[in-house]
Amino acid sequence: MSKAKWTWLASLLLAVYALAYVSWIPPHAVLVQAYPMNATHFTAYVNNTTVYIVQAGLSFYGPPAEAQAVMQYLYSQCRYVAVDVHDVLKTARGTLWLADVYCSRDGSMWLWLRWLPLRFTAYSGYIEYVNATNATAVTPIGTFTNYIPAGWYLDPATKAVFRVPEANTTLLTHIERLSAQLKALKAELEGAKADAGLLIAKLEAQLTALEAQRRALEEALRQRESEAAALQANLRAAQAENERLRAQLAQLKAENDQLKAKLASMNQTLAGLNDQLLSLKAQLAVQPSSGEEGPNPLMYVLFAALAGVIVALVIYRKKKAEE
Repeated sequence: MSKAKWTWLASLLLAVYALAYVSWIPPHAVLVQAYPMNATHFTAYVNNTTVYIVQAGLSFYGPPAEAQAVMQYLYSQCRYVAVDVHDVLKTARGTLWLADVYCSRDGSMWLWLRWLPLRFTAYSGYIEYVNATNATAVTPIGTFTNYIPAGWYLDPATKAVFRVPEANTTLLTHIERLSAQLKALKAELEGAKADAGLLIAKLEAQLTALEAQRRALEEALRQRESEAAALQANLRAAQAENERLRAQLAQLKAENDQLKAKLASMNQTLAGLNDQLLSLKAQLAVQPSSGEEGPNPLMYVLFAALAGVIVALVIYRKKKAEE
């Protein structure tokens, strides 16, 4: 059965229950500890005196067998007894209360003894019926709809106790309908609350998942920030190293310029020495091949200078290669 059908059925049951009056006792009735004595009389012990209670307007004309059945019925129904006393009579046997007597098995509904003719034909008494359209009366002797016996009733929806026919049953029926609609709306509201609870649980689950994702993203962001900080530190170190290398390069360039100047000076000196060497060679070429004259000391000086220039060139080229 679908949810809509269940809701409709629950609303219908609530409406049926709401329109059912329960037989009750008048507000001014008094609970007494009384026990059935016969088909029409009860006995009670009040203020150290035995009191006899009789249901007004009720007579019994049945055989002993039916009287016994009536007594068994009264014993089962009259665990609790309430009386609405109309008159108190003094008799030779004692005090007699002429009253309306009400019996209940468990306190959930009450039996007015004036209704016993509806249960047993041996009883005699006047019972008034009232036209109560769309109303239902639930009593221990049966359920009546639209046409209910006069008496006191309880409206379970409003907890009101009223007397029929004095009460406006049409108005009560309208009130019961409104109460039934209200209960149906309450049932729908409970269903909506249940659906809302499911939606809330679903949203809470989604919120938990999103919270986990947020924490994961925050952790990833922290890792990225740590990596970025490390990279920035490496960058600063590289920049410092670059500045150091630039300064060293500038120093090397200055030294290189100095070496270039020295080399140019040595080249000039070498060129001068070469010129001198060529001049000496020319002079040697024109001198006689024989003679007693020894070697010219200037030749040794020239060779030493030339060797120094060559050594200086070798050292300079080695430094250039190392750079």
